Amino acid sequence: MAASLMNFLMLICAAHKLIDAAKLNHARVLLPIFEEKSINFTLQVDQKICYKWTTSFQDLISVMPVYHGFSECANKAVVTVRARERRRNTAIVFAEEVHTGAVLRCDVIVDIIACLNVRTTTRQLYLEEAPAIFELLAFDSQGNEFSTLEGIEFNWDISEPDSKKPPPMRFLTFSRSPFHSVPPALEKFEAVGIKGYMILLEGINTGTSKITITLPYADYSNVKPLEVYISVLANIIIVPSKATILNKDSISFRILQRQMDKLHDITESKQYFLEVEDTEVASVRGSTATGETLGRTRILLRDRNMPETDKNTKGPSTLLTVAEPHKLGISLLPYNNWVSVEGEKHEVVFDLYAPDGQKVTLGNRFGIHSNLDKSLFGILNKTKNGSCLYGEALQKGVSTISGIYDQLAVEAKLQIFEKLQLRPSKVILPYDTNSIQPLKLQFYAAGGDYSYVWQSGNPQVLQIDAQGLATTVIRNVRLSTESQEQYDDGNLLAAHTTIKVALAKNQNIAQLAQVYFLSPQRLEIKQYNFETALKDYVLLHVSVYAHANDSEMPYTNCDNLHFQLDFSQPILQLENNWEAKKLATDACHVLRLRATAVGSTSLRVSYIFQDKVLQDTVDLHVFEALSVLNPLENELVLPIGASRNVIYVHGPRRLFTLEAELTKATNFNGKVVKVSEIELDAEDPITAFSILCRELGETVFQYRVYNSLATSKFVAFKSEVTTKVHCVMPRFLKLYSRQVLRQSCPLDHRSKLLYLKSQENNFEIEIEVQDAKNRRLMNVSSLWLDWEFAAGDERYHVDNIPHHQMSEVDLLHGVNVTSTEMLVLTLSEVSPNFRIKGTVVRYKDKMLAQQDIYAERPPFGVKNLKTGSITTPLIENEIRFHTVNSKLLKKDHISVYLAPNHRERIPIALGSGFFEMELSESGIVNVVHDEKAGILLVTPLRQGYTRLELTDRCLLNENSVLSISVVGIGSISVVSMDRVERTNSIEAIVKLFDTNDNLLDVDHNNLAVYDLSEAVFDPTILSVRLDEQRHLEPGHIRYSITGNTIGETKIVFQAGKGSQQVSSASILVQVFAPIRLYPRDFTLVLGSSIQIYYQGGPQPNSNVIYTVEKEQVASMSSAIVTAHRLGVTQITGKCLLKNPVTDKDEVVSQDTIEVRVAALKAVQIRTPLVRIRSGAVMPATLWGQPDFSPMVLGTLEDLRITWTVSQPDIVEIFNVFTALGIEYQSGDLISVRVRALNPGKVTIIASVSLADGTKLPATIVELIVFKTLELLGPTPIKMDSILAAPRSTLQLKSNMGDAVYKLDEQSRGIVSVTPDGIVQTKDTLGRDLIVAKTVDQNLPIGIEVKNVQYILVSLLPHMKFKKLEHKIPRGMNFLFKVSLHDNLGNEFSHNIEDANGLRYDLATKDVVDVQIDNNLKIALQRETNNMISISLKDTTGVKHAEDYIKLSVVESKTIYPTKTIFSVGDIICFDSPLTLSSIWSSSNEQIVTINKHTGIAHVLNHHHKLGEKIFITSGDEANRGGFIKYDLEVRESDAIVFAKSTDKFSGSEYRGQLVLRNHMQSEKRRNLIAHNVTKCAVQIDNVRVDVFTCRLVAKNALGRQLLKLYKAQPMFDAFSGQYSCRLELHSSFVELLAVVKTIDVLLELQAAMPNGVLDTMSLKLVPGIKVMPESVQVTDLKPQELHINGLDKALHKLQVKPSNSKYFLVDFLEHRHGINKYLLRFFEDFPMDEHFYVLIESPETEQIIEVPIAGSTMLAQKCADRPHGGPLFYRLVKNIGFLLSTTVIVVISIWVFQMQKSKNSPTASPNAFDNSPSIRRNYSHSSRWNHLDNSMDSDVYFSPRLSSANRSGNSPRFN
Repeated sequence: MAASLMNFLMLICAAHKLIDAAKLNHARVLLPIFEEKSINFTLQVDQKICYKWTTSFQDLISVMPVYHGFSECANKAVVTVRARERRRNTAIVFAEEVHTGAVLRCDVIVDIIACLNVRTTTRQLYLEEAPAIFELLAFDSQGNEFSTLEGIEFNWDISEPDSKKPPPMRFLTFSRSPFHSVPPALEKFEAVGIKGYMILLEGINTGTSKITITLPYADYSNVKPLEVYISVLANIIIVPSKATILNKDSISFRILQRQMDKLHDITESKQYFLEVEDTEVASVRGSTATGETLGRTRILLRDRNMPETDKNTKGPSTLLTVAEPHKLGISLLPYNNWVSVEGEKHEVVFDLYAPDGQKVTLGNRFGIHSNLDKSLFGILNKTKNGSCLYGEALQKGVSTISGIYDQLAVEAKLQIFEKLQLRPSKVILPYDTNSIQPLKLQFYAAGGDYSYVWQSGNPQVLQIDAQGLATTVIRNVRLSTESQEQYDDGNLLAAHTTIKVALAKNQNIAQLAQVYFLSPQRLEIKQYNFETALKDYVLLHVSVYAHANDSEMPYTNCDNLHFQLDFSQPILQLENNWEAKKLATDACHVLRLRATAVGSTSLRVSYIFQDKVLQDTVDLHVFEALSVLNPLENELVLPIGASRNVIYVHGPRRLFTLEAELTKATNFNGKVVKVSEIELDAEDPITAFSILCRELGETVFQYRVYNSLATSKFVAFKSEVTTKVHCVMPRFLKLYSRQVLRQSCPLDHRSKLLYLKSQENNFEIEIEVQDAKNRRLMNVSSLWLDWEFAAGDERYHVDNIPHHQMSEVDLLHGVNVTSTEMLVLTLSEVSPNFRIKGTVVRYKDKMLAQQDIYAERPPFGVKNLKTGSITTPLIENEIRFHTVNSKLLKKDHISVYLAPNHRERIPIALGSGFFEMELSESGIVNVVHDEKAGILLVTPLRQGYTRLELTDRCLLNENSVLSISVVGIGSISVVSMDRVERTNSIEAIVKLFDTNDNLLDVDHNNLAVYDLSEAVFDPTILSVRLDEQRHLEPGHIRYSITGNTIGETKIVFQAGKGSQQVSSASILVQVFAPIRLYPRDFTLVLGSSIQIYYQGGPQPNSNVIYTVEKEQVASMSSAIVTAHRLGVTQITGKCLLKNPVTDKDEVVSQDTIEVRVAALKAVQIRTPLVRIRSGAVMPATLWGQPDFSPMVLGTLEDLRITWTVSQPDIVEIFNVFTALGIEYQSGDLISVRVRALNPGKVTIIASVSLADGTKLPATIVELIVFKTLELLGPTPIKMDSILAAPRSTLQLKSNMGDAVYKLDEQSRGIVSVTPDGIVQTKDTLGRDLIVAKTVDQNLPIGIEVKNVQYILVSLLPHMKFKKLEHKIPRGMNFLFKVSLHDNLGNEFSHNIEDANGLRYDLATKDVVDVQIDNNLKIALQRETNNMISISLKDTTGVKHAEDYIKLSVVESKTIYPTKTIFSVGDIICFDSPLTLSSIWSSSNEQIVTINKHTGIAHVLNHHHKLGEKIFITSGDEANRGGFIKYDLEVRESDAIVFAKSTDKFSGSEYRGQLVLRNHMQSEKRRNLIAHNVTKCAVQIDNVRVDVFTCRLVAKNALGRQLLKLYKAQPMFDAFSGQYSCRLELHSSFVELLAVVKTIDVLLELQAAMPNGVLDTMSLKLVPGIKVMPESVQVTDLKPQELHINGLDKALHKLQVKPSNSKYFLVDFLEHRHGINKYLLRFFEDFPMDEHFYVLIESPETEQIIEVPIAGSTMLAQKCADRPHGGPLFYRLVKNIGFLLSTTVIVVISIWVFQMQKSKNSPTASPNAFDNSPSIRRNYSHSSRWNHLDNSMDSDVYFSPRLSSANRSGNSPRFN
């Protein structure tokens, strides 16, 4: 057994080695011989290994290896025919592997062409269809086909049989065909207009032509021309294509023609007519055929324009059968189910069938009679022959329907139920994948037989159970773009499904509820109570709307949405644990908010969906709950005629922010009480009512209040409170005193006493009246009380003591509330024993009468229940007391400063006069009571704290406590401004704090006790003194600080002496110069502007505010003054600083200048010279009259300036930027350059037009251009000397290092020179001579000292614009050279030595960045219309002539990008107006790297500090030239988003496009930022992607099996500008299908960045359908079956049809699980030599499959004289190696199966990629002509569209 297994393994290894061995693409090649042409053919080894190529016969053929790069290895070689001898020869090509020596061979046979043949798909063309390909084949004398015909020219000719008719076809080049691409082998032929071995033919008219093909070579003149006949037919069909009728019955046909992609009815056309093939069976008249006898015939379509010779050409036809009726059938359409409901419309169809089962088309000659109950089923329409009844089910019941034809009869019973109903019928739901909670929605059905079947249109979105309860599961689904719909207004339908309820007996009768998942567009709070009480609730009914069909549609339910609540004040809290009973109209959710605090808040309810915020805002008000403020017990007890005010607090108040009306309502028993509301201030939060008792009894008083609005959106919140009212009779009287004395009081009388509150000696007795239930009466003003008084042992007297009865009233919020009834006595002397007795006698009858109240009689009468008699009880009581005085302290805390001879006096109020004093700690203070003065004297002894407790020994009040702190100065703080103008003063406040960190109570009248002093570090800068001490807070001392000289110094304030001295922190005070505005007094032209600046003021920053006196004359904006009207005005600049003492801004310095606005009357040209040498350049500038500088004129808008010269050949005028490629237009030519060209006199003219059209007088200047003196012979000599300015220094250098410099002996001493060549000029002007000497040579050096006449600013370009510009693009940086010139225009030989002498000025300063060294740099980062002046001062301060440059800067469209924020991963294609020679660079290559030539940058990293910039420059910055600068801000990519959330695929490759972006870049669609994406993409090399990774994830077991078959990797596609995750199949497609089978597989594609941010898209692997057999062979015209396997949902939607129904038909046989069966029936005239196919369309899997039908005669001989050996024998010989290998493997497999019977050996799956039907993805008719290969991509399970790497560009996920 082991030996057998070892042999088996060795055989397997050998087989694998045989299979895996390298192979040539062709083992034998047949090539043609030409005398003047060499034919090439490429051989290639299928493995990329190093091979050496040789040939056995070099004279016959040559072999040229194809090397890659510099490698000497080649797996490909080109074979070229060298033989010219016209006979058959053979050479062998060897490919030897360099490393192993293995040799591959190919036999190359050369021979002459013997005959030609053409390969065609069809020889019939149709009008308006895609051109057909005709390919030529060549054969040798043995019938072998040549391997290639590339590079061989052929003549193709079209000949017409009838020259009078238009040609039926034409040749078409591949380049002109929209359906084809030019084959590579024919590209050169197409370019020169010759034809090769393949052409295109297009039908243009009906008819037949002969195509003749010949070889245009002399050596092949003997080859017989090939002739092919091609017919062009009209694209016409006959309807119906097949019919069966009764004998003597008729049928009408329709003729349809396809024109312009549409079908047109041409039945009445005279060009075409119908003809019967067998006139015995049927006859035709016009388009109507009549059956004559039983049988079958064809109805042919003829063309009157086609000649008789072309009638043999097969045209459209239909099959007509004449038969007898055999069976009568009945059916109820459209459902073929006899269960229906009311209102349903049906067709009752009676069908006659022939004996062969074919349905008979019944004409008008015969009829069918029918019978039914018309009360149940009403007939709306019926055919003339009665075969079809169209009607409606009217009412519930059962009807029998019968039909009769001749002897044939049929009947059926129709059962009708009540109409089926479903509600709700339309549901709008939100689509939010972030929602966790699913929605539940109940649907209700009625009608039918009440047995229903519920079904959801998309269970992945909405599921429903058997009771109609639907649950959304859309949060787990991401819908593809293909499944989304779009309304007319452009809004996207996120998802759409239906809920279907159907009858269980007939599920075709159903009702649908449309369920839409729409993207939200608007949120509205539909209804709410805008106010509520504290701890109560606000109910907000929220509506969310979506847009559809130009209208808003509210969501039906949105409970699963997460609404974000934002309160301006957090006074409400959301509660979720409740269910809303009823929703407002259009509302989908209710928010229940519990009030937690009182106030008003603005609530914003928002919902975020895909970066879009929907929100609505409401104002809510929370008030304290309505409650009783007084009485607290919420109960009134009153006698008859007395009233009491009831106060209700809080509750709803009037709202001034809403048009709400405050509504109040009361309810009470009007017989018992009378109620009236008390008018109060509307802003008071209380409501008060006065309740008056009218008769005895009890009642309740109800008070209700709320705010009401007429709008239905608002719901009122009603607050209500109830108060009980008891109207009773008095029964008891009680009297009370208010205070008692202590037991330790030294007074003699210690009984109950009242203290004296006022000097009037008034004493108060509290009165309390109770009813029989001991309830206190709250008001006794309606009762009459008698009082009696007695002193000592006296008897009671009535009026011996002044007294009066009063009610003590509390004022609560302006409402009087009776609290206590008082008896007030006036006693002039203290009585030792005073008695008072009170009696309740009766009602105050007069008072009751005024109120129309009648009390009981007798008053307070009580009825005896036993006897029935009424008695009046005695109601009285008495009280005894005497009086004392009461005294209190007025302070509770004092602070005493410890100083010698200092005491604090504390007054005390009068008490009983008997006090006790106690200190908590002794030794700190000494306290003495001065009884005469009535004060306490406190003397400090040491620092500390103690408490003084003062007790009145008589009164029962609380002890008075006085806290005493003895303190010193603990710290000093200073509050003052830190800047003061010279000679001005500022205020400083010094705060003294005691040792307890409290402000010290300073005695401003005795400041010397505090030993105050101050120290100024530099007294020359400022001085400090004490100021007035009025109007100060406790502990504050005022000082004055005066500035003396400019500078800064510190100040320290001190108090105390020696070790007790305390100092403040030093404060730094700056003394600054007064602010001064510049320019001082200036004049502007109307419309011009200039910038104001200042000097002086506080440093470093000054807050200067400008004000204009007359804004109609001039206005200011950002310190720029613009003139508007003639006149004079003043501009004041005020420097403001905040004063910390007053906490207000104060003016610390100011200045005023005068501005004059004048009209521009004339201009003047100013040039530094009027006589200039040829070749020199000088500036020319326009000045206004009388003295407007170019700085003013340059800011004028819409100024038009024209410069002209009288002699253009003498001088030329240009601007400073001309060399760069910027030509200023007339509005910017304030300053120009004049170059002297040739000698002569010239006039320069400048014309100026103002913005209003006013033309100023032209100004001129005359120049003389002269030549310099030069010697022409015998040797040309120029005067060449060094030109230097006075007081300058030059360094001489020579080419010899040992040169020594000295002045000539005849030197005039104008200059001095050192031996090393340093030359210094003096003040003297003139010429001098310096001699440079070496050992054997002398060199005289002339030097001329002249004054500087003018300076000239020249551009150092080092760059050039691509095209002419008229403005300077923003972002440009320029480098200028500043040169000095003399009075002739000569440039001085030295540069500017001292850059400090170079000055510049700008009309508008803050928009231009200028840097000065020896040259001038200008950076223009913003748009501006500015002028800059450059001037130079020498060492003595002499100012040379200024030069002016106009800076006109605008945004340029040639600069890209314009945005500045990018994120990691972006690829940016920069565009610049500069030429390609400019260099690109990055300031930080670690963050942004850029190609210096192409300008393509890649963002690699980001700055962790927000706002840092990366600078990209284009130009020549490194060589100090001009450049353009781009400022970039790079941010982290914190979001990665797929273009789609879900998609389908079913192929070997898939690309999921995505974008990397920052959260601020919500609109970003791709990571390639370019102005021209196509141009940029061409320049981008392979981009390494490491910013994210890709991963394929599966959640189920089947999906996890697929993960090992795929590899996911990130990539970047330059042409789409997007990153993507690429899925690539790394196994065979057969293996994939074996795993997937027929089940949909859901996968997830994840893209993740290193920071953890990721995104996921759902992928659906869709298995395709499979067709068996893959091709159909027709031999004997017998019917054949066609089986289609796949998912049932795909099979139900299949469309299977024949390519030509007049030759064969496709009938549906049956459907089983996973398979559909069809029957192919072929007609007798089926042509065996034509191409037909079965067309299968599967919309579910998006497949179109053509199953070819091959006839037995299609394998025709290619040449008439072809010898033995057909294609079968040739293929057997060619593939004998493969057959042997296959045989060995099969034998081994059988042997293994026999050895291991217990196991089933795996069998090899059929190759799904060989001979499979072609698949087409385009549903258009024209696409059927596209060439398709039978390769792996053509497998029936493969869907190129699903696996396409290209995806939809615009996706809602990016919005």
